[in-house]
This record gives sequence, structure tokens and C-alpha cells, in this order.
Amino acid sequence: MSHLRSEVWRAALRRAPLGCALLALPAYAQQPAPLAPVVVSATGFAQALADALPSVSVIDRAQIVASGAQYVDTLLQQVAGVQVAGNGGDGQSASVFVRGFGGTDVLVLLDGVPLNAQDSTGVAYLHNLTTAQIERIEVIRGDVSALYGSGAIGGVVLITTRTHGPAASFSVRAGSRGTYGISADASRRIGAVTVHAGFNRDTTEGLSAANPAQYPEANPNANGVRHTGANLALALQLRGGGEVGLRAWRSEGRASYDSISYASPGDTNLSDTTQDLVQLYAHRRIEPGWTSRVDVSQQTTSNTIANFSAYPYASNDRTQVQQLGWHNVIDLRAGWKATAGAELQHQRIESATGDISTIGRDAQALFAGVEGRIGAEQLQLNARDDRIQGYGDHATGYLGWGHELGGGYKLIADWSSAFAAAPLGYLYAPYYGNAQLRPESAHSVEGGLQWSGAGWLLRATAFQTRLRDQWQYDFATSRFDNIAASRSRGVELRAQGAWRGWQLQGNVTLQQPVDLAAAGQPTLQRRARRLANVDVEHAFGAWHAGAALHASSARWDRDGNNDVVGLGGYTTLDVHVGAPLAAGWDWNLRVQNAFDKRYQTVWGYNRQPFGVFLTLHWQLPAA
Repeated sequence: MSHLRSEVWRAALRRAPLGCALLALPAYAQQPAPLAPVVVSATGFAQALADALPSVSVIDRAQIVASGAQYVDTLLQQVAGVQVAGNGGDGQSASVFVRGFGGTDVLVLLDGVPLNAQDSTGVAYLHNLTTAQIERIEVIRGDVSALYGSGAIGGVVLITTRTHGPAASFSVRAGSRGTYGISADASRRIGAVTVHAGFNRDTTEGLSAANPAQYPEANPNANGVRHTGANLALALQLRGGGEVGLRAWRSEGRASYDSISYASPGDTNLSDTTQDLVQLYAHRRIEPGWTSRVDVSQQTTSNTIANFSAYPYASNDRTQVQQLGWHNVIDLRAGWKATAGAELQHQRIESATGDISTIGRDAQALFAGVEGRIGAEQLQLNARDDRIQGYGDHATGYLGWGHELGGGYKLIADWSSAFAAAPLGYLYAPYYGNAQLRPESAHSVEGGLQWSGAGWLLRATAFQTRLRDQWQYDFATSRFDNIAASRSRGVELRAQGAWRGWQLQGNVTLQQPVDLAAAGQPTLQRRARRLANVDVEHAFGAWHAGAALHASSARWDRDGNNDVVGLGGYTTLDVHVGAPLAAGWDWNLRVQNAFDKRYQTVWGYNRQPFGVFLTLHWQLPAA
């Protein structure tokens, strides 16, 4: 494996001059050919991926199914600039970094509603989201608070739940480490009404999250995980165009986990996480060239921890976001569109164990944008003003520019600003909360070269984001404070397309996420400086096969004694193969970590070893 890893990195570094190599591609496409992927995250309305000025990646339903990934955080690992650091195997708590920023600095939206909890983590608990009821994911890299508000510093992850599918489908899954799962979906159209419902249940005996060789005081038993998910979507088509509907989604996870603080081999630790969303929406064309959408949503996250040991501990936090949104898209002169709207939110946290007093705050936002072309020039301008109770007003902006060079080539540059308001847990949690925390603020610049044509998209981007007033735990005062600052700069190379029946995607990220407040500006903890991914898919008659390679360079972390330790670089390979059976059935065999690479993304915590998983799937096509 060390030989394979070195070959991967030599290949990655050979690709570093991709920005120059783009100029050597055949210029047989006189105009950029729109690619099949369509994105809505970069502007607020649908556009071809090749037209998006911000750096965006799309994972559609077909890719989700082909990947075999059971959890959203695992799926995100193959996206350019994304890194996952997990405290154990599948379904265990994990941190997701985008271009070196993570936690509260990565905004996650589920059907347009913030999923980041208002507790003392500020994260979206992506390890609790299974992929069975997810339709698509879009990832924007870079700070785009001008489009999405607080927290969009490192990037934004937009997750869309399923609203349609085959008339009926059923899957059963089994594999290594006592893994079992079932899922079922059904969709039907009755007159003007469309109904979709889905359910899934997954369990695994798992592996010991903590490595006994590094933490002999931790419980060496396997840490099992169980997840249950369900979603419902109703939509009524209106005469003259438009739609009103309801979306409901829920994910429940229960996991045994290993604690490394004051632990003993007989300890039992349990974590229960529940996330749900209910949304009512209506959208229609007000008049030619003007469409409007209104939605009312409520998202709730509950997290319960029970530690049964010589030092027992229990907590139960419940956070909630209630949101009213209004979004408009207006066609202006030919080739130009404008967006405008408003959001009202009420954010709330309460604790059943008294860890934090029940408290809430209101937030309002106004936003507008315009995007279009003048000859060879493409322009995008977005502005947003957020007013959060206790924080006042925060104005953010995005200015993007593209210049068509001909032959499918385009120069791209942008400037943007962002901010993050501290979650309520950071402000008011007993002992370590600090009600005087100032918002974080950030600025980003990017420049790149893109080529698109004949179903291919290649893009080289140089980026820099600087974060000020960063929150960090201050050991001198035993609370959070604005004492940190960081910067991430680097180069991102992406390619995707089709060649002789092969579907190909690849990306390389060379980044330097550093701590500006520390002497010598060291690399940020657990962040890799080099990341690479390659995905290939191919159909051989009725059979299909694919492989996903993920590589990361070394990182540093701290052990149980707070000493600096190294985490080695690693390369993993997942492969899958499948084919149809009779009467609507098909099968898929997935091999995880095919070379059984033993690696860690958090010191002392094991990640997934070699595993084999078989899925049988049946579906009844829509009439």
C-alpha cells in the first residue's frame, strides 16, 4: 500500500500544472457545451454546471446509489476540497472540513433550512444522515454568506430530500461487521397530486471505535450503530403552473461510542440523535418572467448522551430553527436574471438535563442578486443583510466574473465576504459559554481557468480565505473566546466527463490551512495539505462496475495527554459491481477499503477496515 500511495501522489503532483494543460486541449468546441448536471446553489436558480461561477460539485441520486455509501459524511469524502475526520467507523461522530474549515464554519442546509445545531457543537451531525432518502447534494466551496447567511465561510452543503422515484422499490443489504439494512420507497401520481414516501433501517455491530493499543483504558468492545429514517412528500400541481406541497423527513440514530476521558474497559457510552424537518411550500409564476416561492419550515435536532462509568455523565440538548422564507426569480433583459427575497428565523435551544437554560433569538435577512452576460463577459453580484438578535446587522457580498476566451475556455474570478454568528450553546452554555463572543468574519478571493466541451468539464482554481475573530476554547479563562485567526490558500483541480463509455471524475486539492495566531503559523489540527479522489464507472453490457479512490496526506493531532502526534497519510479504494436479475431485481456488491488500509483521521480512533456488502434491489417502474 505504501507503493500505491506514493504512486497516487506522484500522479497527483504531475497533474498540478493542469491549469496550463487546459490550454493544450483540442479547441473543437466553439462554445461551452452545457453538461448534464444542473445546479441551483450558485445563484438561487437552475443553471448548467459549466455556467456556475462559484466552485460547485453535484452528487445526484444515480451517483448516491452507485457509490454504495450509507452515510452522507462518507459520501462527501469524494468531493473536491472535503475532508472527513471520524471518531470510529460508519455512523460514529465525525467532523467535515471544506477547504480546511469545519464545524460552525460549514453551513449545511436540508431543503433550504439550516441543519447546524444551536448546541455547543454547532455542527449538522452529518454522520446521522443516511443516504436512502437523499435525492441530491450540492457543495459550494468558499464563503458565500451573501447567498446563504451565517456560517457559510468554508462552504455550504445543500441536501435535497427525495420527492419522487419508481412506483415502488425495495432493497435489502447485508455485509461485514454484522451489517444489515432495508429500505422501501413508493411514488404515485393521482390526478394533480404526487405522493412519495420512503423508509429505511440500518444496523451494524461495528468495530471498536477506540484503538486498544493507544487507549487501553477504553472499552475494547465493538461499537454498534442503528439508524432509522423516513420521509414523505406531497405535491399538488396548480392550474396555470405552480405547486404547493408538504415535505416531512426524520432521521433517528443510536450509537455506542468510546470515551477516552476518565475511561475504563467496562464503561458503556450511548448517544441518541434525532433530526427532523417539516416544511410547507408554495411556488408559482406570478406573471411572465417572475416566479415566487414561499416556505414555512421547522427543523429540530435532539442529542442525548449517557455515560455509564465511574464518572457518569448525561446530557440532553434540543435545538430548533423555525423559518419563513420568500424567494423570487425575475427574468430581466435577455440573458439576465435577478433574485430577491427575505427570511425570518427563530432559533431556540433547551436542555432536559439542565445543562443550559431555555433561550431563543430571532434573525431576519434581506437578499438580492443579479446574474447575466454582456458579450463575452459573465457577471454575478449578490448582496445580503442579516440581522441577528444580539449581533446587529451584518452585510455580505459576492462579486463573480467570467470571461469567455472561445473554444470552451473561460477565465473566472470572484471576491466574497462571510460571517458566522455563534450558536446559542457557545454563548450560554454553563462554564465554557461566553455571551460576549463576537461574530467570525471572513473574506475570500478566487481565480481560475475552466474548459468545457464534448461532455467534459475541467477547472483549475486558486483560492484564499482569511478568517478573523475565530472562536477557540481559551484554557486561561476556561471558555470560548475570539482569540484565533486562520487562513487557507491553495489550488483545486477538477475534471469530470465521459470517454468511450467510461464515466470519470477526479480532483486534487493542494491547500495550506494555517493558524495565523500561533507562532510559525502551523497547519490547522487534523487538516491535510493534499487530498485526491478518482471515481470511475463503466457499463459492460448489462453489468456495471466502478471504483472510488481517496487519498490524503499526513496530518497532526493531539493524544490523550495533549501531546502533538502524527497521523500518517493514507489511500483507500472502494469498488463495486452489479447486474440485473429477473423480474425487476438487481444486485450490487461493494468492497470497502479493498486493500484493508489501517488508518486514522482522529488520533486513537479506528476507521473502516476491509468490508464486503451485498445489496438486492427490486423496483416497479412508474407507469
